[in-house]
Amino acid sequence: MERTLRQRIKTIKEIKNQHGMSIPQIQDIVADHGGYVSPRTMYDIFADGSEEKNFHYQSIAPIYEALIDVYGDDYSSDDVIALKQMLKERNRQIDDLLVQLENKQDEFDKRLAIYEERRKAYERSISLLEKQLDQLDRLLFDRDKMLQQLLDAYLKIGGSMPSAAGSVSDRYDKGE
Repeated sequence: MERTLRQRIKTIKEIKNQHGMSIPQIQDIVADHGGYVSPRTMYDIFADGSEEKNFHYQSIAPIYEALIDVYGDDYSSDDVIALKQMLKERNRQIDDLLVQLENKQDEFDKRLAIYEERRKAYERSISLLEKQLDQLDRLLFDRDKMLQQLLDAYLKIGGSMPSAAGSVSDRYDKGE
């Protein structure tokens, strides 16, 4: 693009010099064609060595289009070739970017599939662990229920609970 802009600056300078135009005359031509470029930018564009400076395309395009429209497009064949080359390069870059995008999308899809599989595996593990916890909870409840029934039955038949202190003192008296 820079090469094209430099070429356009060179072309509009040639037109200005060949036709002996002043910058105000060029501003009038640009205005007649519905464009506008500030006087400062206009003077910068037509200054010596301006081909090497960086200008926005929008600054040069109205001048170029107006002068080519008025004085013919003898100067545009190089521009057309340069623009076609630039277009080919942009299309190649777009194709490269599309390939990269497709590769990234494929990589993303693969990772997403792996994450989905892991998420499902974790969900299955969590579900299994929840079932095991429920089963253990039921077993503990059943064990507590059975112990309570045994204790109730033992107390019902008149059993008494031996105290820990009594059994130790009994053993001491017996000489154990």
